[in-house]
Amino acid sequence: MKHGGVEWIKGKPSDIDDFSVNLNPLGVPDFVKELINDAIRNRIYELYPDNYKSLKENIAEIYNVDPDFIGVFNGATEVIRLLDPAVVEEPNFLEYPRKWIYFAREEDSRFLYSLQGDETIISNPNNPTGSKINISEIKEFLDNGKKLVVDESFADISDVESAIPLVKDYENLLVVSTFTKSFSVPGLRLGFSIGRKSEYLEKKAIPWRVNSIAYYVFANVDSKEVRLFFAKSKEYVRKLREDMIFKLPGKVYASSAPYVLVKFNMPIAEINTKLKVFKIRDCSNYIGLNNYYGRISVKRNFSSFVNLLNAILAGKDL
Repeated sequence: MKHGGVEWIKGKPSDIDDFSVNLNPLGVPDFVKELINDAIRNRIYELYPDNYKSLKENIAEIYNVDPDFIGVFNGATEVIRLLDPAVVEEPNFLEYPRKWIYFAREEDSRFLYSLQGDETIISNPNNPTGSKINISEIKEFLDNGKKLVVDESFADISDVESAIPLVKDYENLLVVSTFTKSFSVPGLRLGFSIGRKSEYLEKKAIPWRVNSIAYYVFANVDSKEVRLFFAKSKEYVRKLREDMIFKLPGKVYASSAPYVLVKFNMPIAEINTKLKVFKIRDCSNYIGLNNYYGRISVKRNFSSFVNLLNAILAGKDL
């Protein structure tokens, strides 16, 4: 599959333990589960959503920005598909519309990213490497009048400083994010943009793009509870990631994200075949990487996965 994940079998999800998809290892918080249950119980699925005003207001409250800066979409990818082609530093998320590309510098066990071009798209933290760009570099880029889109799809649960506080001062900045990863709810499909360009992007999008259940849930989450959950998640991801990095085999790259990039001495397709009950992300379709690179999500139950991975790479009979 292009973006990782495990194929469903006859319309039902597989029981493979999927390390190729990057979700919050704390899982879905109880306050979100309760709202999902409320939505089902109240048969929200029988209703069309309205203009998403209350949803935008709640997202604005969570991030302390003007509601007029918020646009809502069917996942962050819908926002990205509406963007104009721009400069992209590789390796990076596959869906960005590229005008031209350049490559990050690899130094020891780290990818170093910098900002180039006059209109650029970045992911922070970077997907798939887990590297980050500092806010000081983002501000310098914006101060020079250059246009920047920052994809912060993983920022709420990563060790990066968000660019969202800058949107009020920089018309040339747009931040894209999603609740898919931070709340571990890819099935609810809610992405959003934050910046002065949001209204323009919404006019290009289809109506009713956020379903009624996702709308109900995230229009009603308590903003203070959300911020506390994000803070708890960042700390948990940091500790779990450090433990994983210490125990994983191969060349493990430094990461600020809820995933790590690893270069193995065996093709990822072969590793996945031998893993059987687990799966990692084959990064061979990322520009600048090849079939020996794998992206591994930070998950609670990584010990049994790592033990099996070590046995496979050691050539042991399984």
